[in-house]
Amino acid sequence: MHRKKIMTLALCITLFASVLTACGGGNNGKGQAGSNGETSPNSSNSTDNPYKDPMTISLGFWDADAEIANLEKDPIAKQVLEKFNITLKPVNLSWDDYTQKIQMWAASGQLPDIFAIDAVGTQYQRKWVNQGVVKALPDLSKYPNLAKYFESPDIKGLGVDGKYYTVPRRMFPSVDWSALDRMVFYRWDLAQKAGITKEPETWQEFEAMLDAIVKSDPEGKHVTGLTTTTTKMLGGFFWLYGNPVATSDGSGSDFKWIKEDGKFIPAVFSKNALPALQNMKNMYEKGLIDPDIALVKPAESYDNFVAGKAAALLSGGGFINLNSDMYEKRWKTAYPDKDMTESVKALKPLIGPDGERSHSIFKTYWSESYFSNKIDDKKMDRIMALYDYVLSPEGKDLLTYGIEGVDYKLENGQKVVIEKGSLNEKYPASRFLKNLVAYETSDSYNMDNPTIANEGIRKEAVDYIDWIQNNTKVPEYDIRLTYMSTPTKDKFTVLDHDDLLKIMLSKEPVESYWNSIVNDYKAKGLDKMIEEVNEKAKEQGIE
Repeated sequence: MHRKKIMTLALCITLFASVLTACGGGNNGKGQAGSNGETSPNSSNSTDNPYKDPMTISLGFWDADAEIANLEKDPIAKQVLEKFNITLKPVNLSWDDYTQKIQMWAASGQLPDIFAIDAVGTQYQRKWVNQGVVKALPDLSKYPNLAKYFESPDIKGLGVDGKYYTVPRRMFPSVDWSALDRMVFYRWDLAQKAGITKEPETWQEFEAMLDAIVKSDPEGKHVTGLTTTTTKMLGGFFWLYGNPVATSDGSGSDFKWIKEDGKFIPAVFSKNALPALQNMKNMYEKGLIDPDIALVKPAESYDNFVAGKAAALLSGGGFINLNSDMYEKRWKTAYPDKDMTESVKALKPLIGPDGERSHSIFKTYWSESYFSNKIDDKKMDRIMALYDYVLSPEGKDLLTYGIEGVDYKLENGQKVVIEKGSLNEKYPASRFLKNLVAYETSDSYNMDNPTIANEGIRKEAVDYIDWIQNNTKVPEYDIRLTYMSTPTKDKFTVLDHDDLLKIMLSKEPVESYWNSIVNDYKAKGLDKMIEEVNEKAKEQGIE
């Protein structure tokens, strides 16, 4: 067995070396031809290699320690970084503290070279730009793939006085795809053991299913109802009860506006807010929501759901995370003989009190890369070259499909997957390197794309987004009002997930507590902001 492993390893090394040779072959110092026929930067062997000097780049990213540690196990990610002679130095962020840490580092001049945060539209992002804390992107004409990326309307609109200060991580081609980023998965196997025979389509049916599971506790594990990976996601689900435009990505600055009683107002403060809040509170008081939901941590939530200690899980990342965080990391070890797709179902948007099936609504990107203004132009050029490569057809193919001839082959112009195992496990840092620049998660909802390695889950994923696009309706709102700048709005945030959590846990009646929250927002300038936005909307002909 040992000899067989050594021979297999030697074969892989030889094969991989031949791939590297092929990638660099025929270069002759004139640049390497990418799969799109464009000329990309010279290889590291060239005498005029612009990347001949090694460079260390510090990176503030979620779980950066673990992600960058995986680089040593991933020949593809190593190949990409070696191409640009870059060593990444991790600066760890957690989902609980990343906003506070970055604001503190920005204030104290300790920002890493690259850092990730969802800050578009916030007052601190504007401050970073105005005070020169973050570095402007250079002329993008030198980086054709990055320049093309910025042609998308909602990304192009992020310029400030003709300059860009961030590279947003695009996820979806349209807001319909936002449905994938706040999903509820539920334990259908437990529901069936509890006597439920029909998958829920209404809020009442969903509650009845949770109630049956919690009360019967079919596996004797003191199962709770709905939990979540982070309380920031609460608004992405509970506002769907008749007030879907209020769904927020948790940044505090992406609140959308609707016209109510002849005036534009943030949808969070609509008259439809109270029924949605009451619905949530009722579920909590009936014991259908995890009583410890305020204390949840992502890993514990995944563990509890897979272990059958939570009947349902509200999470982000759609089926991609279902595959990687639940199936690959937990399910297939816990239940090696149990098909996950038969035991776990994705909740389709429920029919609300308005008779509509609504899903969450976000921007087409989530979170952004920023660059410390302390880095020099040479380092910025190296970073932009890396980003440009990751966005190139060649980079995308390598980080998504693996190595041609090893992991996939081309037949009649189509990629055919050869590797039947998980590429996430085979190349554990490639997804991180791809996500550093852009998520582009919609590309994964294709039966020919191996990102969701489990083919059963992939089929569910493709069917789900097809169903969403054919059966749900995106309510009307004008994104120009979300991006609009006014003196009061620029400093205003709506952290609705915090408000929802307070109401859920409070012993006060929902209406009186909600009124006190609204009064707090009024004290911070809510009415003034509404007045400014309506005045400016009128000037701009927005009706």
